[in-house]
Amino acid sequence: MTRGTLTLYVGPMFSGKTDALIHDYREAVAQSRESLAIKPEIDTRHPRDEVVSHSGARIPAVAVRETSAIEAVVSTARCVFFDEIQFFDDKIVAVIEGLRGQGRDVVVAGLDLDFRRQPFTSTAAVAASASEVRSLVATCGVCGQAASLTQRLVDGRPAPLAQPTFVVGDRELYEARCVRCWERERVEDLEAVVP
Repeated sequence: MTRGTLTLYVGPMFSGKTDALIHDYREAVAQSRESLAIKPEIDTRHPRDEVVSHSGARIPAVAVRETSAIEAVVSTARCVFFDEIQFFDDKIVAVIEGLRGQGRDVVVAGLDLDFRRQPFTSTAAVAASASEVRSLVATCGVCGQAASLTQRLVDGRPAPLAQPTFVVGDRELYEARCVRCWERERVEDLEAVVP
């Protein structure tokens, strides 16, 4: 049996990761390949039975609470799509590798860095075994240049770096940033950690 492929879409919020995943899902369905989209139950921004992009595109999905529940829902799907991979625990890598070992193709979308510019461990682990990693960029919410980072906001200002890593939200909490604007907004935080 041929090992399945693994394509990973990464980038900041609003970079089109979910749109890319939805496009690939629709292509697989158009090719009559049985497909299944999976999302983490923690992502409550949209109906639990859909993956929805910021552009409004949507596909049917199954929401799972724990990584251990994935194998039970995959059934006969030949192509498996995971949205918001950063919300899954580190066991997701073994699940994905198991699916690939069964000859299934896997497409994954998620944030590579949190609002502190620290890597999400699950995304980094998936990237290490991916057949292809496609890094996408957004538009900086300050200067309009290409943005590779996400800024979390509280009352319109950058959130303190001590805040929890996982806070589910959308445009009310997050904006894309280029490196220069992210650093400019974080100058006090960055100076505080330099000895």
